[in-house]
Amino acid sequence: MMFAIPTLAVFCLLTPQEPDSVLATYQLNGKSATVTRTDVAMEMAFHLRRDERGRQACKMMVDAAITRSEAKRLNVMPTKADAQAFWTKLQKQLVEGGHRPEDFAAIRNSSEAQWLKDLSVQIAQERVVRKELGLADNEDVGGDMLKLWLTEARERANIEVDPDKLPVGTAVKINDKAIALIDLGFLLLRTSEDLERDRFVRQVVYLQTIESLARDKALTITDADLDRAIEDRRVQASKDPRLGGVPFEQLLQTRGMTIAALRQLRVFRSQILLDKLATAAFSNKALHAELAANREGVLAEVGPRRRIGAIFIRALDEPNQLIKRTFDEALAHLKIIRERIAKDGFAATASIETELGETKKSGGDVGWHRATSTELPTKVVQAAFQMEMTDVSLPIRTKEGCYVITVLDREPMPDNDELVRKLRIVRATAMSEGILKNAKVQFTGASQSEKPKTGNNK
Repeated sequence: MMFAIPTLAVFCLLTPQEPDSVLATYQLNGKSATVTRTDVAMEMAFHLRRDERGRQACKMMVDAAITRSEAKRLNVMPTKADAQAFWTKLQKQLVEGGHRPEDFAAIRNSSEAQWLKDLSVQIAQERVVRKELGLADNEDVGGDMLKLWLTEARERANIEVDPDKLPVGTAVKINDKAIALIDLGFLLLRTSEDLERDRFVRQVVYLQTIESLARDKALTITDADLDRAIEDRRVQASKDPRLGGVPFEQLLQTRGMTIAALRQLRVFRSQILLDKLATAAFSNKALHAELAANREGVLAEVGPRRRIGAIFIRALDEPNQLIKRTFDEALAHLKIIRERIAKDGFAATASIETELGETKKSGGDVGWHRATSTELPTKVVQAAFQMEMTDVSLPIRTKEGCYVITVLDREPMPDNDELVRKLRIVRATAMSEGILKNAKVQFTGASQSEKPKTGNNK
């Protein structure tokens, strides 16, 4: 009997869960706090249940539940010894195929006891198919047979996986049996790779911190807050040229989301709380005072942007095979380029001459920048903010080479209220970024206490 590891995930986590364990510790309001497997599993369930991975996981849960039910009805559920023998055989197949069992997340993230229970369902499915087809006990059951049986079994069952039609806290309903949302979360967690798990650990830390800070200041979310935030999202979507005018509700549908589901999403609600925290920390009065005291600094931070066009020529003090010009040669070449710009225009010249390869097709357009931008050399940005529209700069020398630039477009100067609004967004962003930094997350590496034994195969 050959075994495919992807099939393995189908049967994970539909057995009673083992005691919770700590995945990370962090600092919350100066005190030590923890993130447990249950915390992460629940966050993954809420966050992923409506996307493709979550929907696939729900399907896996249905298949596993149907298999268990049929195996018990036909009295063909394997014993622990059967599962142990199957595991020994599977390890040998994996090693012979050049794999280590611990390389697979579903194996690595399971205890031995849990893993054997999961394997029992894999064995049970093959036994059910043999029983129903009248096959001998040692006769192979192919993947197509298994898929066909599952398809027919699903058709006979009354299955509901639509979150909008299920009670709160339920992931799947099969006939009269409900599978809890936390079971979906544990399935997603156990089949997740380390990077995804760690990302959700950080997300839990972030959300718990935001919610704690809001509680300390007695900040809550009202229906009006939710309505306003959704309308803001709708306006932003309507102005985004990349979305082609697609209605906001339709964009949500592509993610399996609805307006009602968005209102309950913890990440969405945390953004509203962050806005409220920023408003409490940085009042209009305080920000207007900052603007009055340091207008130049505020404008550099949140003032109007400029869209810069650039022609860049690489240079070194000592040229090599890749960069063949000295700085003097690059500067001399840019003087010739400036003459060509006067004749052919900046975009046409840049599309031929610039050595910023990714901008050749855009005529040297390097995008929108503020005066504090670090995406271009400081000298280049400073020059752009001292130029008039359509002027072409003299050659500018930087560490990597030399530029000539022009200003392709510029935003109008906002009024003071708009500057204050943008300044609060910047302060809120800094507050958000500081949460994880100040939390000092430490991953414990804990999962289950007893890992599946993988033998001595090398």
